[in-house]
Order: sequence, then C-alpha cells, then structure tokens
Amino acid sequence: MKSAAKMILLAFVAGLAGAFVFQQYLSPTQVNEIIREVPANFRQASYTDDRSNDEMTNRPFEAPADFRTAADKSIRSVVYIKNLQRNRRSMSFYDYIYGREGAGSEVAIGSGSGVIYSKDGYIITNNHVIKGADEIEVMHEKRTYRATLVGTDPNLDLAVLKIDAKDLPAVEIGKSSDVRIGDWVLAVGNPFNLTSTVTAGIVSAIGSETAALRENFPLELYIQTDAAINPGNSGGALVNTDGELVGINSSIISKTGSYAGYGFAVPSDIVVKAVEDLKKYKYVQKAYTGADVAEINEELAKRENLKDLKGVFVQSIKRESAADMAGLEAGDVILSLNGRHINSKSTFDELLTYMSPGDKVLVEYRRNQRVAETYVTLENVLGNTDILDSQSGLNEEDIHFSDFLGAEMRKLTQLELEKNGLKYGVKVTKINKDTGFMRKLSDIKEGDIIVAINQKWAGDPTAVANYLERYSGRIQLDILDAKGRQNTLRYRFQ
Repeated sequence: MKSAAKMILLAFVAGLAGAFVFQQYLSPTQVNEIIREVPANFRQASYTDDRSNDEMTNRPFEAPADFRTAADKSIRSVVYIKNLQRNRRSMSFYDYIYGREGAGSEVAIGSGSGVIYSKDGYIITNNHVIKGADEIEVMHEKRTYRATLVGTDPNLDLAVLKIDAKDLPAVEIGKSSDVRIGDWVLAVGNPFNLTSTVTAGIVSAIGSETAALRENFPLELYIQTDAAINPGNSGGALVNTDGELVGINSSIISKTGSYAGYGFAVPSDIVVKAVEDLKKYKYVQKAYTGADVAEINEELAKRENLKDLKGVFVQSIKRESAADMAGLEAGDVILSLNGRHINSKSTFDELLTYMSPGDKVLVEYRRNQRVAETYVTLENVLGNTDILDSQSGLNEEDIHFSDFLGAEMRKLTQLELEKNGLKYGVKVTKINKDTGFMRKLSDIKEGDIIVAINQKWAGDPTAVANYLERYSGRIQLDILDAKGRQNTLRYRFQ
C-alpha cells in the first residue's frame, strides 16, 4: 500500500518537473501581449517627466480638476430667491363669520437660486423662478433684500432683479464660447436658503436642437451637463474649473422634477447680452434675417442636390424681410456670417443671438454651386430695425403666418393696445396679393386690427387663423383700420 502511494507521489512530482522544463525550454515562442490603458495625464507624464519609474508609479492619484478653488470663488456669488404670491381666493360666507383674513393676505412661496451679476445689486435668475410673483426677496449671507424686477425673457428663461446693496461679491464671468464638450463644470445653487450646494459634472452637449424635449423651459440655446441640477438650483451658476460663470442653470429633463442625469444652462455669452439689454431697454433685442433655415443632413443634401453638408439650407424667405431685401432666396445655402463658418443651425442661431436689429451682417451663401456674398440688415420681431422696449416688443410666438390665409398676423404690443384703447386685438401685418384666402376679403387691409370675431374678443393670432381657416357659414368681423376707424364686416364662408 505504501509503495503504491510512493509511486503516485513520484509520478506527480515528475509530471510537474516535465511541465516546467517544457514551459521554459521546449514551448513555442508565441506571446500574448496585453496593453494596459493609461489615463491621459499619466500617459503624458511618462513621455515628458524624467523622474524615476518608482516615483511615477507611487505618486498619489490626481483629481481631474481643482473643484475646491472653483467652488470657493463662486459660492459667495449665489443667492437664495423667494417668490411671494398673494392668495387670490375670494372671501366665503364662513370667512366673514369666523373672522378669517381676507383675500390676498396669504402668500404662496416658491423659491430658487440666483447669481450676483454686478456688485451694485443686479441679480440673474430664471424667469420661471420669479414668474407670477407679487413680491420677490433675495437672501444673501443672512441678509434679506426686497428685489425689483428689471425685466425677463421667457424664451431664454432669464430674469434680471435689482436689490439696493453695494459692494456685493459679483461672479467672475467667463466666455461660454470657450466651453467644449467634455469640460468639467460645477453647478452652484442655494436651495432652501442653505449654504450653497455644489455638484460636479461634464459638459455633455452644446447646441439648440433638443428644445422640444425641454417641456417647460423653452431655451433657445443651451449647455447640457450631467452635473446635478434640481429645482432649488434653478437660476444658479454653472462655472468652469476657474470659478468663472459659463452658464445660468435653468432646467432638467425629468418626469418627477428631480435630477435624472442631465440638465441645461443658458450660455454666459448670451446671458451677458440679455442682461445688458434688459438693464437698458427692459427687453432683449433679438435680430432676425427673415429666412427660415434648416440643418443639412444626408437626406436633405440628396433631395436638394447639395454637394456637401456644410452651412444651413434656406427653406423659405419671408416677403419684404431683411433676407428678401438682400437678395437671398429659398434654396440658398448660407455658409458663413461675418466670416464665421456655419456648420449647424445651432451655430447660425447663436451668432444671431449676439446681434441687434439694425446690425449689418455679411452673409456668404451658395446658389446653384456658385458662392456669393451679400449684406443683410437685421430686423426685429416686428420686421423693422427699431430698438424695442417692453412696451413695443413681442415674442416670436406672438406672430403667426397662415399658408391657407396667405397672411401674417400678430398680437398688439402694449403700446398699441394703450394707443387704441383696446384690451385685445390681432393685427394683420401682411397679405399675399397672389395666393391665400385673405386676399378674397377685400375689405381687410394690411395694418387693420381684428378686434372681435362673431362678438368674441380676438387676442391670439394663431387661434384667429385657425378659426378663419375652419369656419363655415355667416361670420362677423369687428375691425379697427389703420386710421382708427371702426367697422363691422360680414361675410359668408362656404
């Protein structure tokens, strides 16, 4: 029995020895090479640093950015904002009997964050943070200030406030045009009047194409980041690793209203333009070409026989607009503005955002494979070059063009309402003389105001257009013409 065990043990040892000899001296020379991925900062050091390998290997891990410095520079510039709204419920019988406080005495409180723009008390926040407020309070370093509203821009989701204070720690403003996808950023907010909170992330995207996804916050242009942005952070600062403001945090995409992976901020370059306009005019001066442009993709390039994907495609030109007067046509491809190459619709929109009505821009375009240039004098939303204010300005959604009617209509400005003694009204600004249903209503002229339809107030141009497009039967239009004369027009639509 013992001899058998010895034989087995001897055989096992002999097998190990044979395997060792084969591995060292007799096996083929094939080698499986394994390449380890090295982080970029280590990889660069291995080529340029002359320290010993041991010193390089044993050094501690380095953070991708110095977040502490950026946070220290920016947190004192972020404030807490309270939105106070009076309770507008009516008094009930029991309120009188039991002596409850009257309507308007109670307040509903909303809140958000803001950023100190200048040391003399100008504050930037989101429009949705202060929307509907009867009173606005700003809290900073244990002090509470009553704020006045300077102006808002709902499309950019921006608002500017003013508090009576001096020597405030204004944020250092950086250039959002220098921001690139993959950059580290910090989202700094002041939710619930706590010490400022800071979250870190990277820039995920820059552009304007996903506006349809941001249901409640219709930003025109944005910086997308995965730094956590929650409702309390709205209106706070998005800063780079130097602590410079590169955006105003505005919104998140989330079904629950809480952080769900990525949020949006208004780029600082646009913020500065908007704030300065609101301070000076109480209205953001937006410039338009009158050209409706589209992103060029492979499908569009093939359909329109375009030789490449550069530029933006002109789908249509508004009659008598700035682009029309400059000689641009539908089917043109805009290649650059003032020498800046255009490779996307977001770039085109962004460049126009920095300009104002009356500015002249050099447009390089291609037509039928030939490249040409023209100067376009940019116009405002009303189609002229005037500098507008809160009384004379409108938003893009206040203007509607109907292909069926062949007419453009818009809301009345506050100035026009007051001048004509009206509460409502839709102005007919353009009528196509060649096509469209409106040209058949010969009593309606460009410049006329539709006050009511079938004795119902007309205030929304889109609703008015839809009503006229679908209506059948007798219809009554109450009109105020360009000379201020009232008239009632009656038609029968078939």
